[in-house]
Amino acid sequence: MTQTYKAPDVPSERITPEFVRDELLSCFESANREFATLLKQPVSDEQLKQQVKQFVESVFVNCGASYTEPTKDGILTAMNQCRSNAEKMMGPQGAGIIQHHYDEMMKLVNRLRERPVYAATSRLV
Repeated sequence: MTQTYKAPDVPSERITPEFVRDELLSCFESANREFATLLKQPVSDEQLKQQVKQFVESVFVNCGASYTEPTKDGILTAMNQCRSNAEKMMGPQGAGIIQHHYDEMMKLVNRLRERPVYAATSRLV
C-alpha cells in the first residue's frame, strides 16, 4: 500500500514559491505512484522522480510560468494544467486521487504570499 501525499504542516514563513513548487513535485510523484498501482503498472522510485520532474518542468514552460523562479500565479496555472492532463489520462477512475492531491496542494498555495513586484517608474517633475 502506498502512502498518499499530505501537505506538510510547516510555519508560514517556510512557505515560499520554491517550497510549494518542490512540494508539487512530491505531490505529483505520489499521485502518479497511485495511478501506476491502480493501473497495475509498477514503476521504480527513481524512474518516477525523473519522469515527474521533467513533466512538471515542461508544464511550467508550456504555461509560460518560470520553474526556476516560481510565482503563486505560475504554480496555480501549472497545477491546473497538471490536473487537466491527469483527468484526461485517468478518467473517472482517477478522480478521487486527483481531487485529494489537488486539495492538499491548495492548502499550501492558499498560504503562499505573492512576492511584491517592483517596477521601475519614472517621475516627471
